Amino acid sequence: MRGPVRVAILDHTAQLGGVELALVRFMDALATRDDVDARVVLFAHGPLVQRLRGRGHAVEVLPLDEGVGGTTRHEAALPRTAARNAAAAAPFVLRLARRLRELDVDVVHSTTLKAHLLGVPAARLARRPLVWHVRDRIAPDYLPPRVVRLVRGVSTWGPERVITNSRATADTLPGARGLVVAHPGLSPEQIAPAPRPLPRTPVVGMVGRISPTKGQLEFVRAAGRIADRFPTAAFRIIGSPMFGQEQHEGEVRREITRLGLTDRVELPGFSDDPAAEFDSMSVAVHASPTPEPYGQAVAEAMARGVPVIATNAGGVPEITEGGPESVGWLVEPGDVDELAAAMDAALSDPEESERRGDAGWERARDHLGIGPSTDRIVGVWGEVTGRERPRVAIAHDYLTQRGGAERVVLAMHRAFPDATIHTTLYDPDGTFPEFRDADIRVSPLNRVGVLRRNHRMALPFLPLASSRLSIDADVVVASSSGWAHGFPTTGRKLVYCHAPARWLYQTARYLGRDPERSPIGLALLALRAPLKAWDRRAAATGEVYLANSHVVRERIHEAYGIDAEVLAPPFAVDAEGDRDPVPEVSGWEDFHLVVSRLLPYKNVHRIIEAFADLPERLVVVGAGPMLAELRASAPPNVAVVTRLTDAEMRWVYANSCALVAASHEDFGLTPLEAGAFGKPTLALRAGGFLDTIAEGVNGAFFDEPDAAAIREAVRDNRGREWDEAAILAHVDAFSPERFVEHLHAAVGQLAGQPRCR
Repeated sequence: MRGPVRVAILDHTAQLGGVELALVRFMDALATRDDVDARVVLFAHGPLVQRLRGRGHAVEVLPLDEGVGGTTRHEAALPRTAARNAAAAAPFVLRLARRLRELDVDVVHSTTLKAHLLGVPAARLARRPLVWHVRDRIAPDYLPPRVVRLVRGVSTWGPERVITNSRATADTLPGARGLVVAHPGLSPEQIAPAPRPLPRTPVVGMVGRISPTKGQLEFVRAAGRIADRFPTAAFRIIGSPMFGQEQHEGEVRREITRLGLTDRVELPGFSDDPAAEFDSMSVAVHASPTPEPYGQAVAEAMARGVPVIATNAGGVPEITEGGPESVGWLVEPGDVDELAAAMDAALSDPEESERRGDAGWERARDHLGIGPSTDRIVGVWGEVTGRERPRVAIAHDYLTQRGGAERVVLAMHRAFPDATIHTTLYDPDGTFPEFRDADIRVSPLNRVGVLRRNHRMALPFLPLASSRLSIDADVVVASSSGWAHGFPTTGRKLVYCHAPARWLYQTARYLGRDPERSPIGLALLALRAPLKAWDRRAAATGEVYLANSHVVRERIHEAYGIDAEVLAPPFAVDAEGDRDPVPEVSGWEDFHLVVSRLLPYKNVHRIIEAFADLPERLVVVGAGPMLAELRASAPPNVAVVTRLTDAEMRWVYANSCALVAASHEDFGLTPLEAGAFGKPTLALRAGGFLDTIAEGVNGAFFDEPDAAAIREAVRDNRGREWDEAAILAHVDAFSPERFVEHLHAAVGQLAGQPRCR
């Protein structure tokens, strides 16, 4: 197996700005990998050198002429200055090229504008591929027009690939080579274990380099508008000027004096511990009048559970995606009145501020970590050095609902964050909101709204749509219970089978009745022969089959004659997040719980029938064709609720005494979800429940899916003491990490890459 990719990372400054602190986090993340050997080459001495060395990273300084290194962006745009700097930089470029050859690096990675431009000739002379990591919007509102034209022009031919820190930055580099977006990630220590209560004495603060583009003047002017309304509030501007912006700091201080805020606004200077600064705030402000390339301070504040007020431009909306109103307040850039109104709203309603801070913390914890961006950048290095990982795509039948199979697809996407997801139908409002962050490719059927809302109506059209949904990838990971294994691909195919199509091989169980006694059943019987022929041809295109349970492995062999390996789906419930009571049952506790799609074969109606003759209460959580019927038949001790939030799902699990499941499941996922809260499961002794329930440890079985057997199981386990620690230990065996590790190995082996041991 080839050794790690050797990388030289170039930065022209050693001062501790936002880019440099992000570089430290990036090097920390790389240090945990064995496929990369990275070192930093700085063009000046400064505190960044000690910071990197103190954390065990390889760093060296190759000094650049101070006249070149200290030139501001606006000075660099002047023709005379540019000519002088080019002449002064020539000897440095030669020394840098020589050093890159001595280090025998595989790839050169530049992180700042000066490093980008100096890196082009140096990498060419060293005959090493160059990757730009652009963290500035290359636009006239952010940089001098001459610099914009220069950087945009060079980006089309100078580097092998260009990585940007946001889609907003990417949009300012039309024509750049091999453009890839990798949002800056937060390190684990930046993300608080839990959001902490906001301070009682109001503190409104901002963190960032003092510069006209960062909005300190707007912050001070907005503070002046609300200072009298909140006489105890303090305002803090944490940061120091860099790159010749000392004059602007003076302007900010004069504005503070002019507004009579000398005793209210504090400028403590640079802080090397932003987390501690954010922890002291009631609200964090991002006030940039010019669209920011990303808005790292917004992400850092969210990670500490601090509500944010931020400008609705540049990369900031990408940080708050998924519901900007839920994580803070977004205001127009440069609008001091709107900024002041948002400050007023945040300070006037501490409860709402705390709620938005908690929501921001959840988004940071779930979506803003450093892992995916590191994977993406390392993947680019592999591509430019000829060591690229296989291009992986994900296929799934349809993304129109929220279920266990869709959670598995999310886990697959976390394993391969660059992968496109291909599906016949996609309803963003019907499935998990996390799919909005993915690149979803759909079939033409998706244009028909009624099919998006009811995928069962699309059945006659799905074979043709699936056969034409071609995927260009080295490896396709097909999450299939009927269709995705038939999507054509230019590469190789790994099928993760939730079950061979139930409507073909278990028609009566799927419908919950004799198929000859329903119009849908008769249609399925009429289509069975051609659909089975299509299905078996599609199954033969899979080179590797993984089954989600032992019972599914048997069904795969019976249907296709294929021997599949069992890989249990990942358990993916966060038991530690917020818990919001469900209004319909907010006064209930120690109830039994059902979490299921409301389909006939799930036998939820049998569970409700059993509880009609029991004193215990039952909460049914689900959606599906039987919703209205089950609600109408539910006795007073049974509540049927639907479309719960994650916080409400955590509440029902935590307040239940046991889960009840009576379906013939391919894999028993809900017992693991209940087990994450230390709750046992009473389940049908069949199917996938045999994989996830250890009798006497995390549950008990009944032998028939009828009301009498369910009722007897509830009575038999009434008052039983369960060992919560044993239940939690059982659940740990089904971790997402285990699933991702196994999936990576299977894809690597299929793509012809040897396994690392």
